[in-house]
Amino acid sequence: MKFVVQGDLGQGAYHVGDEAMALAAVDELLPRTGASVVLLSRDPAQTAALYGTRAIPTLEFPWPPEERSAHLERIRRAATGDRAALPVGDPVWGVIEEVSTSDGVLIAGGGNMNSLYGWLLYERAAVGIIARELGKPLVVSGQTFGPTLLPQDRKVLHELLDSAALIGAREPASYALGFELGLGSEKLVRVLDDGSFLQTQADGGLQDSGLPGLPGLPDLPADGYIAATVGPDAWREGTRTLAGFAAVLDRAAQLTGLPVYLLPHMGTLESADNGADHESHRTVLAHSRSGRLAMLPVLPVRTAAAVTAAAALVITNRYHPAVFGLAAGVPVVALANDAYSDIRLAGALGNWGLGDWSLPQPSLSPGGVDEAVVEAWSRRDEIRRHLDGLRPGFERSQATWWDAVAAVLRGGAGSYAGLEDAPPLRAVEPWSRQASEQRELFRTLSLGIGRQWTEWDDVRSQRDVLIRERDEAIREKDRILQSRTFKTAKLLGRGADIARRLTGRKH
Repeated sequence: MKFVVQGDLGQGAYHVGDEAMALAAVDELLPRTGASVVLLSRDPAQTAALYGTRAIPTLEFPWPPEERSAHLERIRRAATGDRAALPVGDPVWGVIEEVSTSDGVLIAGGGNMNSLYGWLLYERAAVGIIARELGKPLVVSGQTFGPTLLPQDRKVLHELLDSAALIGAREPASYALGFELGLGSEKLVRVLDDGSFLQTQADGGLQDSGLPGLPGLPDLPADGYIAATVGPDAWREGTRTLAGFAAVLDRAAQLTGLPVYLLPHMGTLESADNGADHESHRTVLAHSRSGRLAMLPVLPVRTAAAVTAAAALVITNRYHPAVFGLAAGVPVVALANDAYSDIRLAGALGNWGLGDWSLPQPSLSPGGVDEAVVEAWSRRDEIRRHLDGLRPGFERSQATWWDAVAAVLRGGAGSYAGLEDAPPLRAVEPWSRQASEQRELFRTLSLGIGRQWTEWDDVRSQRDVLIRERDEAIREKDRILQSRTFKTAKLLGRGADIARRLTGRKH
């Protein structure tokens, strides 16, 4: 058997969370099916070298909404057999060939089925169209849907999900949006993130060759440390949180007596210098006054998960450090930069009953994050017992989910009742109530900014299309005016006009 797996692999900057979801999905499928896998990647050579499996170019889409819509229609034509839809060398033909000879298609987990990352949504929609046209079973696993969707993107998302046999939504908000789109509980279910129980050793799964010897990785203290990941500020909203984040980490180091290791999740593999998280971490270090913070390089995904799992406390504004920490029983405090990350982080912690420890960005200013860290640390043993008590049931639940995924991809019927709600472990201090009150306004404002940004991006792309069409029309007019045929016709027309005047004819 052979399956085609779509993830966000081989990006220009190595992204630990994106690699984790695809890798974990393959880990789960291989022992259940004995199948081979073909991974879709932006850098197939890198992906094949890292994981020792076949990889082919994925279907990359342009950023502008009008252009990606037009490209999706060309791929739709190609999937139905129109060989003139795209050039011979376009990656679509390789994907169509692989899907045609596969037994099924898996779209691994992610958080990009929205208009803010519309080119990635359309990439998945294209894979779904190809699977449907070729009659292959399709599963969509561990996703965030929305929250920001242009009308045309909402339609594309609905078409994709409607064509899937089984769909996993990784937080309540995504599950609710799925129902809004008309999906029923017979195929839409709640799941944990695909990377939750990623194996730190590749037993029965793909190898994570990663970095030989992991240069630049210090000997981490056996008596504990804080793992912190600080991604960039919210790029649409211009937030300025990094200096405040540095102060939070300084106070956490003083409170716990532990060093803080800045663990990047996005950047150049092995490097501690290049990439989005490195820039954020350098800014944090520049504002830190404790002398207890140190930067780590970007680690291979299994190593990054293991370093997170061994921490005594996780503080993050990125998603997958929270996922790895919670599954390992580590107390997590998360700060969301915008509504999109707030929905995901609140969902991740809420799945484990610790939603109170996911805070919106405004909580940074009045000190709510500091107070959340204090309470998480003072109750760390209670939090660990809570998480450790949930883990066996969640592991069984996720195993049942992957059993169902494997059954569907083999061409059968798979069933899964969905993730059960965890009993909440509530914060007892006032900071939690304050964060809850801030969240409603924060999300409203942030979602409004997201909608305005995507709508303007859509209008701008339509304007650009009209400008190109106008410029092409002008160029075509100029070509006609300068052509020999037009000049000859113009000369003949003048001659005819002179002849009419000489003969006194009107016509």
